Amino acid sequence: MTTALVIENDPQQGLGRAAAWLAEAGMELDTVRPHLGEAVPNSPGGHEALIALGGGRGKDWSDDLAGLLATAVADQTPTLAICSSARILATAFGGRVEDRDEPFGPRMLAKRDAAGRDLVFGPAPMTIDVIRWRRQELVELPEEATLLASSPQGALEIFRIRENAWGVQSHFEFTPEQLAGFGAFDEAALAKAAEVDEHIVFTWKPILQRFAKVAAGEKKALPLLDA
Repeated sequence: MTTALVIENDPQQGLGRAAAWLAEAGMELDTVRPHLGEAVPNSPGGHEALIALGGGRGKDWSDDLAGLLATAVADQTPTLAICSSARILATAFGGRVEDRDEPFGPRMLAKRDAAGRDLVFGPAPMTIDVIRWRRQELVELPEEATLLASSPQGALEIFRIRENAWGVQSHFEFTPEQLAGFGAFDEAALAKAAEVDEHIVFTWKPILQRFAKVAAGEKKALPLLDA
């Protein structure tokens, strides 16, 4: 079975429903919880993939996480970095982040042409629903990055570093009920999140499962559209 090292930076920000999607695709998860004092390893070790979750902004182990992500990229370990971990991934290679106070809630992204043959995002729909929940914004990608999807306002939402590391600034892994429990979203945002949730599941479950296939060694070109 394919195994992924998961870095959980915040007890509230686990993998959510994405854990079940990955398990369905044959991926076993080995979770490290630095918020409980567990050390962030120097490398993914014997794992076939690395997944770094949100909630890592400004934490004591942020530099260790940046080092782990850089090592995974250098080793060509398939990597998925979400929210703050995506920004840590980008800045580890020269990207730039700024503080940004914008409303939280659902956003619709548009794929860029460069995503067309991407192994993970190539077959996804041309528009991708996400939930924005962050206080920082990636405003400049590293030279080694490829932009895969952005918001209509130009936010650099989904990108790839080299060939095997993907960053996603927003969220897809939480149910509307989980979002309500965070206390960060107003009623209008929660209502809209409930409306688009089936689209989020429809889009992101196959994306996560394609990531699991890449981690398992599947490198062939994939169809342009999901079945």
